[in-house]
Amino acid sequence: MGRIRWYGPTLVLLVTVLVVMIAGPRLTQNLAHAHKSAEIRLIQQSLENSSSLAQMSEAFRNVAKVVEPSVVHIRISQQFRNSGRNFRNPLEQFFGPYGRPQEDDRQRQEGGEDLQRYNSLRPLGAGSGWVFDDQGHIVTNNHVVTLRDQETVADEIKVKFHDGSERIARVVGRDPKTDIAVLKVDGPVIKASTAGENVEQGDIVFAFGSPLQFQFSMSQGIVSATGRTSIGILRSQGGYENFIQTDAAINPGNSGGPLTNIYGQVIGMNTAIASRTGQFAGIGLAIPIDDVVHVVQQLIERGEVARGFIGIQINDLDPMMAQTFGFKGHGVLVDLPVPGSPAEKAGIQSGDIITGVNGKNYKTAAELRNNVSKYAPGTKLEVEYFRNGKTHTVDVVIAQVPDQMAMSRGQFRDRPEADPSADDFETLRKLGLERVSTMTEGLAARYRLDFREGVLVESVRRGSSAFASGISRSAVITSVMGKSVRSVQELVDEIKKHDLTKPIRVRVMQGNSGGFRLLQLPKE
Repeated sequence: MGRIRWYGPTLVLLVTVLVVMIAGPRLTQNLAHAHKSAEIRLIQQSLENSSSLAQMSEAFRNVAKVVEPSVVHIRISQQFRNSGRNFRNPLEQFFGPYGRPQEDDRQRQEGGEDLQRYNSLRPLGAGSGWVFDDQGHIVTNNHVVTLRDQETVADEIKVKFHDGSERIARVVGRDPKTDIAVLKVDGPVIKASTAGENVEQGDIVFAFGSPLQFQFSMSQGIVSATGRTSIGILRSQGGYENFIQTDAAINPGNSGGPLTNIYGQVIGMNTAIASRTGQFAGIGLAIPIDDVVHVVQQLIERGEVARGFIGIQINDLDPMMAQTFGFKGHGVLVDLPVPGSPAEKAGIQSGDIITGVNGKNYKTAAELRNNVSKYAPGTKLEVEYFRNGKTHTVDVVIAQVPDQMAMSRGQFRDRPEADPSADDFETLRKLGLERVSTMTEGLAARYRLDFREGVLVESVRRGSSAFASGISRSAVITSVMGKSVRSVQELVDEIKKHDLTKPIRVRVMQGNSGGFRLLQLPKE
């Protein structure tokens, strides 16, 4: 009996330990699960009772209800045409597969009916748009309604509204330089509400449209930045860029759709994305509403856009370049006034730094160009500029942008070139100008350039100061720190007046474009 009493408490303890070891973890898990469930229920109740969240969700729904009736889905189609560039036997193209002239070709040759107009339409693409006014004008991107060449309008443009109805639209006007087009449909429409240009970084915005064929979609984000003027998507058209950047999801098919604020007012038009894959990557671009309205109203009224032009080639002014002019502050550098232009007639010269137009200051060339273009031809502008340490003001009456800017061509005789010393040539070679010649009419003809006095660059060393600054073969150097140079010797003489380890400003003509470049050797 004593032995049983001795081991009894030990057995009880062992059993208890085993029970705890087996049941303890599960009990702990159950307690933790119960605690997490209770926490989730409390949070869920908090969310359900949050009036601010409910108000935000309701506000977003209301934006959709306000905007969607004015948003349209656009589809373009093109009639199939036999261009004659197929892969049939060349004889079959004329005689047919059995040696007989094909009927439609023969009829066209004989002045008969062109049967290709009966061919079916092929769908080519789709995009978005929005109703601009009560007259049925619809705004979209030019690239939405044109073919790949951006010049030919599609044969059929069909517009689908949010209620499912479809109508055929006609083109009222297009402006490739801003990628804006205006269409017109018949019948009742609900126009969009637009806002004045008061967009700031951080504003909540909504993008509407038909991304990737998902019609009448809505995405939300913020304004990432404003005033994106150097994207380059309209460079080939000589276009005018000024974009709102947003992280609201924009994909192919959103083009032409409205970008709105929290009140459902259009603040821009979705136009492009920055992406390495072709799909949304967090950077969408929209044309500001003020720019859209400025163009659309002119397209509706006259079918084209008239832009102001003062006639200067300009460039951004970086601090190092400004230092060579003895200038501090913000401005835009005049590379070249166009001969016969309003700017040249008003006395503006190469090397002037424009600091203001009508009292408004500009930091970039694109910003100045875009703003001047909005003035109607005949408008008098007060232009403020810096020259030789002083600020000047002059009135410039702007003209309309010409289709082609004719550059004047000098008429000079060939001059015998001076014979610079070996040391002189070594100075130029240090800067990267490996081979240069005094410009002559013979050289101009050989390089297919307009003749102008200066020094022709025939070879530039890769990796040199000249190469890094953008000077290339066939460029013509016309001045050094504002002093004209007409020969290699004059170029050397002017350069040797300055410390090569400090920026030396040279003016360079490349084709019909002029600009300033900086030459500088590293300090030893």
